Amino acid sequence: MTILQSQARQVFYSSIWRLVGYGLLLIAIINLLFLLIKAEITPLSELQTIIAIMERIPVALLGMVLIFYGQKGDRSFVEAIILKFLSWFSLIAAVVLILVIPVNINNGWQIYHQHNATANGQLVMLKDNIQQFKEQLTAANSKNEISALLQQQAKQIVNIPESANIEKLKTDLIANLQNNQDNIKNQEQPFREQKRSLLLKQCLRCNFGALISSILFLMIWKSTEWAR
Repeated sequence: MTILQSQARQVFYSSIWRLVGYGLLLIAIINLLFLLIKAEITPLSELQTIIAIMERIPVALLGMVLIFYGQKGDRSFVEAIILKFLSWFSLIAAVVLILVIPVNINNGWQIYHQHNATANGQLVMLKDNIQQFKEQLTAANSKNEISALLQQQAKQIVNIPESANIEKLKTDLIANLQNNQDNIKNQEQPFREQKRSLLLKQCLRCNFGALISSILFLMIWKSTEWAR
């Protein structure tokens, strides 16, 4: 193989890699635009959008590396301008990704408090409903009254046998409700801890992804000084 043939083959492969790089970068940009269009201005939506963006960053990074492959060799004037823009874009991306970290921390903190407030409201309402039902059962003096209360809760017809002992029935129902109350109290803290742990993992994964991606974009910017 002659030197000219070797150079021609190298140019050919470089062109293929660069073409693939432009394609990957374009796919990443399109996905990013769709994510930003659908995003809502709420802490939860922002966190979910940032997580989705972090999952697509590797495609953009790979695209950038392939585009810059071969440095200035066999580049048109227009492509040289594009490379200069992409080099500076790498620096901008690195800065933006660093700024994402405090935004994530703030969003995670707000989501945690929102979840707590929602859970508190639901638990208080559930406890109040159970307590009210217990008081109504305690005040009931006949099978018809107990049956009406059960129907109100079950949203369907409830028939109590004629042979049923009212006091025993009331005692059993109240004991059942007390067990439900105890179960709610016992599950309340584990539920909160599970939610907090899940949120913390999401924030940490996203923040580490943003930090690593920022460093990689910065390295691309530093190593592409020739394009600027």
